[in-house]
Amino acid sequence: MAKHPDASSVINDMYDAGRFPELYDYCSGLLAENPREMMALQNISLACLHLKRFEDALAYCDRVLEQDGGDPYALRNKIYALENLRRYEDVLECCGVMLAGDPRDVWTLNSAGLALAELDRHEEAIGYFERSLARDPRSTTALMNKALSLGRLGRTADSIKHYDMALKVDPSLREAAAARAEAYRSLGMGDESFLAAQGMLDGEMARVISDAKRNNCSVFHQLCLDEMNRYGSRDPHTDNPFRSRQ
Repeated sequence: MAKHPDASSVINDMYDAGRFPELYDYCSGLLAENPREMMALQNISLACLHLKRFEDALAYCDRVLEQDGGDPYALRNKIYALENLRRYEDVLECCGVMLAGDPRDVWTLNSAGLALAELDRHEEAIGYFERSLARDPRSTTALMNKALSLGRLGRTADSIKHYDMALKVDPSLREAAAARAEAYRSLGMGDESFLAAQGMLDGEMARVISDAKRNNCSVFHQLCLDEMNRYGSRDPHTDNPFRSRQ
């Protein structure tokens, strides 16, 4: 006879399959037998998050925290629930508990910064994002949101610089390209705004603008010239995508 899988395996299988209503019911059954079962409390709170039952998620997280006030799993789930309920002061309280245990945790530093930004406390938010970036200079969450807070404080040039840094880490960040374009537009820098909207970074942007001035044409026409030059320099024998590979 096959051995019945233990609770941990059942929970993992349900979670991996995205069967969150079943996960909730299964954990409810475990808690009916033992209301203090930590694994069931932790995972039922996770199920509630996925089911958008945020108040219920908070209640289950608090039941975990009654047993272990520093449980990082419960604190993270609680922060997610509080963020969805827009209770940012309470998010900061939870972040304080987590940072007391590990003052350098990047996820928590970013969460505190995001909460402060939502409360329009942008100078304080920047401080947390800077602490995060000191630990992980490639954190796009910290770079993007520091840029946003800098923009809200009227420090547009600094915000552009941080959007550029975020794009260097992840060129696919369309929201960073759009935000840079809008920031340049607000400064009355139309050419830079146009090029930023194309996802072009500052170094390449300066070259295109310089070439356009030298050629006495618009930056749009300069981009077209660059593209024509790239196309003309291709070897049709090696760069033709339809060339036979046999």
